[in-house]
Amino acid sequence: MTDFSQLVQERHSVRTYEAGVALDDRELRAIFTDVIESPSSFNIQHWQFVVVRDEARKSELRGLSFGQSQVEDCSAVVLVCGRLNAFEDANRIYADSSDEQREKYVPMIEGVYHGNPALQKDEAIRSGSMAAMTLMLAAKNRGWDSGPMIGFDAAQVGEYLNLENTTLPVMMIVIGKAKDGLQPERGYRRPLEEVVRLESADGDALS
Repeated sequence: MTDFSQLVQERHSVRTYEAGVALDDRELRAIFTDVIESPSSFNIQHWQFVVVRDEARKSELRGLSFGQSQVEDCSAVVLVCGRLNAFEDANRIYADSSDEQREKYVPMIEGVYHGNPALQKDEAIRSGSMAAMTLMLAAKNRGWDSGPMIGFDAAQVGEYLNLENTTLPVMMIVIGKAKDGLQPERGYRRPLEEVVRLESADGDALS
């Protein structure tokens, strides 16, 4: 295992991969065992993942991703999705909770999400995005490179992968081994004093 700060520093968004490198079920299980510990509102766990490793199917996905080669050359393409109707699982999620918690949260979840499609969509994207970041860090922790992508036709990819109409594509994550082991240089990062303010948006900068 890698020190967390080192892990964050070593994770880069990789676009060029060694073709033909296999990512087996055992590795996927280890990675996703960490991913499902990601946070989500009310612990609803809106995320859903579709993993594509078949070469012919990756080639098809490349065609739906504006021809980007990393989609075909990587070891696995993960479509990170968010379920719009995840709130309907509240009873199952809280089945083992105390009566007090169940009686408090299940009606609350129904009241918050039911009939509110804008919030359903926002939460699906938020939860999917948090899980996607965990996915990239979990992959790096096991020696795999990755890269997030929004450059694909979401409607066509959703149709190709047989997504239900209640499941929203959030982003793609490509996972594999960087070609020739080369890592891209870290791009410019805005300084802390520019992005972190204390107590209010016009407060003192963190320096």
